[in-house]
Amino acid sequence: MSGKKIWRAPCFGSSSAQSPAHSPPLPQLVDCPFCRIGLVRIVSKQPKSYGQSFVKCPNNIKDDPTTCGIIMSEAQYAAYLCNPGELPARWKKVIPPICGGHGGGSDDCILEMKQEVDALKLKIDSVVDGLWDMKVQVQRLKSESVVIATVCVGVALCCIVSKIWSLEVVN
Repeated sequence: MSGKKIWRAPCFGSSSAQSPAHSPPLPQLVDCPFCRIGLVRIVSKQPKSYGQSFVKCPNNIKDDPTTCGIIMSEAQYAAYLCNPGELPARWKKVIPPICGGHGGGSDDCILEMKQEVDALKLKIDSVVDGLWDMKVQVQRLKSESVVIATVCVGVALCCIVSKIWSLEVVN
């Protein structure tokens, strides 16, 4: 043969070293019980738990106690799926009260959030109005500076022309 290597499918014989270890299928992800958004699966890169799979809420930010506290190992997640009503107390304590303590899905919370959004819209509108006023002022100053520069050039030309005429009259 010409020295090219030919790929061959691996042989699966009786040796356990040749057969890959098959892990059981991972359970399907459900919504976070607090945030009502889909949980995500992550793989740890920390030295203590490197390569281990975890399930967490996307709103969970490491070392931030004001975010959702849901993060669990695959084993904890499987146990949670068997009895979703029972969450460890440490998760319940970490979850901050949302919308003034109303809870995530209440109509009061939605109304409060809409009011906050409306207030933010008003602030943004006032900032945009302020920027527009500044833009108008800048344009006015630019046009004034052009007029001033034009007048200065005109005066300078008049001075030069009058000097030239006065020299011609003297000669």
